[in-house]
Amino acid sequence: MTKKILVLGTLDTKGQEIDFLRRSIELSGCRATVMDVGILGQPTTEADIAREDVARAAGQTLEQIRALPNRKRIIGAMIQGAIEKAKLLYSSGGFDGVIGIGGGTGMHICTAVMRSLPIGVPKLMVSSMASMDVSEFVGAKDITMMTSVADLASLNIVTSTVLAQAAGAICGMAGASVPSSEPRTAIAMTSFGITTQCADNVGRCLREMGHELVVFHAVGSGGMAMEELTDQGLFAGVLDLTTHEFIDQVAGGHYGGVGDERLETAGRKGIPQVVGPGGLDCVAIFAPEDVPAKFAGRRTYYHDFRVCVRSTAAELAFVAQILADKLNRAVGPVKFLVPLRGWSSASRHCEPLFDPEADRAFVDALKRSLKPDIEIREIDAHIDDLEYAQAAVSNLHQMMTSLSR
Repeated sequence: MTKKILVLGTLDTKGQEIDFLRRSIELSGCRATVMDVGILGQPTTEADIAREDVARAAGQTLEQIRALPNRKRIIGAMIQGAIEKAKLLYSSGGFDGVIGIGGGTGMHICTAVMRSLPIGVPKLMVSSMASMDVSEFVGAKDITMMTSVADLASLNIVTSTVLAQAAGAICGMAGASVPSSEPRTAIAMTSFGITTQCADNVGRCLREMGHELVVFHAVGSGGMAMEELTDQGLFAGVLDLTTHEFIDQVAGGHYGGVGDERLETAGRKGIPQVVGPGGLDCVAIFAPEDVPAKFAGRRTYYHDFRVCVRSTAAELAFVAQILADKLNRAVGPVKFLVPLRGWSSASRHCEPLFDPEADRAFVDALKRSLKPDIEIREIDAHIDDLEYAQAAVSNLHQMMTSLSR
């Protein structure tokens, strides 16, 4: 069956390049559907979904959108319409993958549309800005970024080569087959570099029980990706054992960019979850020269190029309140497992971040704040010990089994 590709771009400024991309996609054996998300100038090539249709999907005419008081609102309206058109088209089987091209504005519009689509839909963004920090454009979605090297301001030996390769890439992605495997219950888990051994131990325990483990890197986008896939119903249980992102959010670490939904989706959907304090013992700073002056005098651990700065009792008590507020809203079963001998590879006894008194401040605050029906279990082990992983898996399995009865 011929695969269908949705092509996004502004046909007033990138018409020639999009027409070339459409022809390249068709030469690769796929069918292209072009959506024009341009606003001001006249299109220089034909669209399958015209900008007027995009505007109407936002509840306005193109003239009304153009008359909005500022560029931010104009672009926002076109994004809203493009998202509505893309979602409707996808729900009817209208495309198998999506590709966008553009500079700064084009990438802003195209990736917003891509982020509205489910994980698993192939997404490729080609832009001269793709070699920069694109975290805000990717978010928690599986968007592939491809740099155009030269600006997409004309067709030339550089841009035509890149666009032809991009066409082959999105067609290949749309036609990719996932090897079949024996169906198993999928369990989500968070992990970080300093809790990697915990994830390895949990994975071994789950495989022995016939489950599949999906690990998410607790660096902001990873935690939010887990929330989104949990919302899609992919997981039967969640082991949110590394909640490191919250200490970075509170204390100003590098990976604190978590959204409002973090640590709430499983609870809202009634999915069993076991939560832990993995990585809360440190604030992650991206490089030694970036360590703020307010951290002067604190114990540090060099993980690699990143610096881990010990969190304080006051910071941990504050995080405990945040976690409790979120977990108290859960309509499904929750347990919190605390490893008493350290929460990361850097906080074992005699390691740089070992501070049981600060850890205790967190546990005490959590006990004061959590609802009585949410059990806090203290495990006499380090987070990287097999005993902790076994306890986490066993508790999750018990809750899942109780729900299935």
